[in-house]
Amino acid sequence: MRILLISPTALDFNGNPIKQGRIHLPGLTLAMLAAVTPPEVELKLVMETTQDIPFDEHWDAVGLTGMGSGIVRAWQIANKFQEKKVKVIIGGIAASLADPDLILQHCDSLVIGEAEDLWPLIIKDLQKGTLKKIYKADHRPDIEKLPVPRYDLMRDLKIGLWRPVQATRGCPFTCNFCSVASFSQRTYRKKPIHDVIRDVRAAKKFGTRYIAFIDDNICVDLDYCHDLFEALLSEKIIWMSQSSLHLTEYPELMKLAFKSGCRLLSIGIESINKSSLEQIDKSWNRPERYAIAFKALRENGIDVSTEMIIGLDGDNESVFENTYKFIIENKISIPRVHIITPIPGTQLFEKMISENRITSQDYSRYSGGKANFVPKNISAQLLQNGYWDLYKKLFSWHSILKRIFVNEANLGPYMQAVVWAVNLRYKYHVHHKICPGIV
Repeated sequence: MRILLISPTALDFNGNPIKQGRIHLPGLTLAMLAAVTPPEVELKLVMETTQDIPFDEHWDAVGLTGMGSGIVRAWQIANKFQEKKVKVIIGGIAASLADPDLILQHCDSLVIGEAEDLWPLIIKDLQKGTLKKIYKADHRPDIEKLPVPRYDLMRDLKIGLWRPVQATRGCPFTCNFCSVASFSQRTYRKKPIHDVIRDVRAAKKFGTRYIAFIDDNICVDLDYCHDLFEALLSEKIIWMSQSSLHLTEYPELMKLAFKSGCRLLSIGIESINKSSLEQIDKSWNRPERYAIAFKALRENGIDVSTEMIIGLDGDNESVFENTYKFIIENKISIPRVHIITPIPGTQLFEKMISENRITSQDYSRYSGGKANFVPKNISAQLLQNGYWDLYKKLFSWHSILKRIFVNEANLGPYMQAVVWAVNLRYKYHVHHKICPGIV
């Protein structure tokens, strides 16, 4: 049996598939599915952002995953394979949260939830010719028993230096806009640290010492973090991840994180507006402490990337200038901003549906750069136009230099080069109306 696993690319502002020469922060889904695929199956992995899809080769089945507008691209690909009478299976966060009938218009089978335990069963059913319409597990995969991802298969995927590793899954916080929170049902699970080290060593063997922990929030359980950072000391890696600001309240843990190789953390601060934070159930973020927290991280050698949202109910036309000033004044090295996107399956989506504020359920608009709802204190068109004007301003040469020319974190030459390279890539993306960070 020959099976093709595809990670579709995202779509740009005009609905065109995004292509580029390298993926610098690859995901782990395909490598994990490959790890639980029976050895007698011939498997090929494709990341469409950098590779062409082999439509003309013979495949017994095709598996597709996708987030955001990537699910629309998954449908387009699926339709082509179905025309060739190839069995198509679609899974992932977007597919799991959406109306199953919508997804099943484009595939033979839908996988709802985490797929590691389901995938071997799906392959058996494919072999027997008894593929089911829907696969939904009655339990989550035991994170303590997951195999090593197939990093060896990632070498042919045109990826950069960074290799993905996962230490934890999910996030315990209740942010109502977050698809990850809805998908994981606010659970938070931790891999045994010896398994994390096992995966780090496998990633280094088939890649480099540059590791991206793709955890949604790596610094939740502080005791676990301490033990993990201690275990990483001997691995001599450089790593980055996503985290909440809670880490910044523990100076010794920040020091240990740096010693273990941490050089960059992406922080979901979301907004500098308290009322907006209350709307998304994230009032525990305290804007008055942002600058203090950033300073603490940089004093301990760790640079800051931020995720922010505009268009929340507490925002008005001042949000563009206020966000710009905040990012410049705090010298955020890698800022990412998104228009709030009510994603089907999230609490925010259900709330806005009940308020009759959703203007489009076209998934191609769920890219972070389009308004698909009625904002409270600003028009949707002004929000969208202001968003792209803000990004152009943030990634002008003048603003890039003001943000990163003097970096207070102890990054070293390579990570300084990474920060510059990301800014130049984002500048290019903004010019082409591609939301920074979606590929």
